[in-house]
Amino acid sequence: MSHSGRWASEGVDQPWTIGEAIGVAMRALRSRGLALFVPLLLAQVVINALAAIPGLVLRQHYGQSALQAALLGLTAPSKANPFVEPVPQAALIALVAPLVFFTLVGDAFNVSFLGEAVLSAIRNEDRKPGIVGRSLRRMPRVLAWRVVWLLALGLWPAIIEGVPRLVAGYRGEPAPDLPWFVHIAAILPPLVLQLVYQLLFTWAPFYLADDDVSLVTAMRRSYKVSREYVGTIWLYLLALQPVALFILLPVVGIFPLAIVWLGLGYGYVRATGRNDLAWFAPEFASQSIRTFLRVTLGALVLVAAGLDFWVLSIPEGRTSGFSVGDLVLRVCAISFSVAAVVVCLALLLPYILDRLEGERFTTYVAARHVRSQKSGFLTIISVLSICGVAMSSCALSSVVSVMGGFSADLKRKILGNNAHIVIDTVEGVPWADYDRTVDAVRKVPRVIGATPVVHGEVMASSASNLAGVIVEGIDPKSINQVIELTHNIEVGKFEYLEHPEKLTRLPPSEVIGLGPGGEQYLKGGDAPSLQDDLDPDVRAVIVQKPDRPGLILGRELAKTLHVYVGDEITLVSPLGDLGPMGVMPRTKRFRVAAIFYSGMYQYDAMSVYTMLDDAMDYFATNGKISAVYVKVDDAENAEHLTDEVKAAVGRPELQIRDWREINKNLFSALKLERYATFIILSIAIMVASFCIVCTLLLMVTEKGKEIAILKAIGASDRAILRIFMIEGMIIGGIGTIGGVVTGLALCTGLKWFGIRLDPEVYYIDRLPITVNASDFIAVALAALTICTLSTVYPAYAASKLRPVDGLRYE
Repeated sequence: MSHSGRWASEGVDQPWTIGEAIGVAMRALRSRGLALFVPLLLAQVVINALAAIPGLVLRQHYGQSALQAALLGLTAPSKANPFVEPVPQAALIALVAPLVFFTLVGDAFNVSFLGEAVLSAIRNEDRKPGIVGRSLRRMPRVLAWRVVWLLALGLWPAIIEGVPRLVAGYRGEPAPDLPWFVHIAAILPPLVLQLVYQLLFTWAPFYLADDDVSLVTAMRRSYKVSREYVGTIWLYLLALQPVALFILLPVVGIFPLAIVWLGLGYGYVRATGRNDLAWFAPEFASQSIRTFLRVTLGALVLVAAGLDFWVLSIPEGRTSGFSVGDLVLRVCAISFSVAAVVVCLALLLPYILDRLEGERFTTYVAARHVRSQKSGFLTIISVLSICGVAMSSCALSSVVSVMGGFSADLKRKILGNNAHIVIDTVEGVPWADYDRTVDAVRKVPRVIGATPVVHGEVMASSASNLAGVIVEGIDPKSINQVIELTHNIEVGKFEYLEHPEKLTRLPPSEVIGLGPGGEQYLKGGDAPSLQDDLDPDVRAVIVQKPDRPGLILGRELAKTLHVYVGDEITLVSPLGDLGPMGVMPRTKRFRVAAIFYSGMYQYDAMSVYTMLDDAMDYFATNGKISAVYVKVDDAENAEHLTDEVKAAVGRPELQIRDWREINKNLFSALKLERYATFIILSIAIMVASFCIVCTLLLMVTEKGKEIAILKAIGASDRAILRIFMIEGMIIGGIGTIGGVVTGLALCTGLKWFGIRLDPEVYYIDRLPITVNASDFIAVALAALTICTLSTVYPAYAASKLRPVDGLRYE
């Protein structure tokens, strides 16, 4: 039914602002919130109940583990998930298809219902009975509107990503590994297309509710009207991004969804003139935005606090397995916390601009220009300038923090498993008289500990596999003063290394290994008792295990050799004794005393520790050692103590090196990579500053009359120059402060809560982050410098504008 002629103002252009839309939406939600909430909640319950039926059927036939695997999209066991129950492809499709269908149907009903209910709330009209029936009749057209959007969003990626795979499958070849630029080409166009579709056809459901026309007609009318308000719609949706987080929450997400559609409904009735609403005072928009920000901030803080408490209650530890639900929970906690910080900055912005307006003439005019109502295109360019600088600053500070975290994590692991200073020979041969050297080193000021070590490369073999390892003979009394071996042990005990005879009498409850998901493997009971009439000599051979020297090895090496605590390992050295057939390899059996986890793959896959005496005996060093490991109180200044250690040792044949010199190539590469990343991402800030140049040049063109009037009443060229430079600095400062503070909040959240990673893939259990004030200050200074330099030319052009040129066409 056409509503032409129902409103006297229909067809009359009525400009609207996002502040008015937010204010009217909040007011309508207070008065009509229950009428909007109840039908949407009932629809959500019904849709979820119908969508859960296939999952219940799948659980009944295949079990709970199969249901969980199907929800994660896993149809067969994999290396990362070895215990996944196989799920038939047909069962997976039977689960996913109804989920997608009912999700689309529920979304279509929500939009169809909101289209009419929102218009009644905005116009303050009594809602006609039968709205649910009318919503169900409109639902197929709304569903088609949403399907068109999904096709526009997914058709291009399906062609780019799917066609090469289809061709490879048709030819019987494996799926090709597409390069990175193909993935980018598949992602970027749909994102732009989604934004365009949302801006131009977002009012189509309102035309369906108002005029009950076909979908094509509704989309054509929406396009015709929306293109005049693209900038305002985009700014409104951008302003409500923090609210979009609440839409993901069950039940509660109905209220923010209603706010979004209420604001869009207000824009529709203003743009089409289909309303009898009175005009609002300018203070209504600003006050509405501030109230909305305060309410949003309170809700974000409340949800973030609840999520933070939930995350902090999750047990931590290296043995806790990786969980997708745990990862999602941590991401949600960080997202809500960062959103609260962004909203808080938005609340502080008006007060900062008010303070600038009260300083002096130039800052007053510049601040008024920034917050003034400009043309739609110029407003978009200004917002894009701020967002560009903010996103670049946030990305730069976050990447620098992440790279610093990786560097600090690598440094911590190296220092935890290696000495700060190493004393050995240039040739790498064993040397004697080490007791005097160790005692002399321990007397050096700022030296915490020193320990002798014997090391060598051998081959380790078990009953099922073999691997090359580096054996280090250690002194158990002094090794813990130098490296964190005892702290890194996760299975077994360090005392088993000193008393290996205990390994033959482990209790049944002793943990001897860990599974892929962190599950503990217990030793269990011994073999069944033998017959009483068995020969005593045979019984002794079968039951009694011979004593072997203890051995501590890394987690990855234990996986490679398939051994647990108490199992035997044979070490084979190519440097053996001379026999009748030549050099015979030296072999010796050891027993696994403990398994450690250092966090570095090369250590966990190759390092083996045993007693110093056993190592000397195995390598036949005749009481000589390979090196002395030294630890100092400050590892960062270890290089300054090498001269003191060298003087205390007094042996020219020995070389003394600190940990930086030993790993010089690695840390030099990390430092160079960090500087290169800083420079590359600074270029992104330079690109964002081009928007500031465009904004100021357009501002000069739009405010030409005002510039001419200012000059006519006595403003100097220098004052005009300062005004536009300050305006550009304000735009750049807003983006810089917002980006750096957001990056700081993001990195702090990542450091506090952590993003758990799958250690089977990345070999680290969480994303390492280092928050250094100097890094964020450097990013802020770099961004402010770039933004300030970008204001010079537009400000100079404004200062050279003559009054007669500015007023010529007025």
